[in-house]
Amino acid sequence: MEPLIEKLKRRMSTLRVGNPLDKNTDVGAINSKAQLEKIQGLVESGIEEGAEIFQPECELPDRGFWFKPTVFTGVAQSNRIAREEIFGPVLSVLSFRTPEEAVEKANNTPFGLSAGIWTDKGSRILWMAQQMRAGVVWANTFNRFDPTSPFGGYKESGFGREGGLHGLAPYVELE
Repeated sequence: MEPLIEKLKRRMSTLRVGNPLDKNTDVGAINSKAQLEKIQGLVESGIEEGAEIFQPECELPDRGFWFKPTVFTGVAQSNRIAREEIFGPVLSVLSFRTPEEAVEKANNTPFGLSAGIWTDKGSRILWMAQQMRAGVVWANTFNRFDPTSPFGGYKESGFGREGGLHGLAPYVELE
């Protein structure tokens, strides 16, 4: 796992934080002071609970609500940063030995907005996607949307779907 983490850290060091309307920006602003404070609190809890933090050197804009891209390693399943949705540029890395263990860890949360599976085996993607309790499950990519596909959370991450035919259904009467 160490080579992956080193590549991740190198990539994070190249991320541009700034105006989300600039096509060269990788990480935009946090939407409110309250959300920024929530992110800061969760990151502090990650440090207090013993996870190892990495934040690249980067300049944050003077105005607005900003947070440095952050990755945590050595995260335990019991850590708040593994159990709660952060909604900020923070990644918590947990390790696993088997696909079954990965699914168990991913589902061991009251939330389930989205999930990503990376593997070279198509049958494993299908099996894991069926087991995941998330509103969207991406395979070998992340955060790519087709506007015709429905989107929505699972468990405490939301109810129902928006987009696609599933999102239109509550607004129409089909005879």
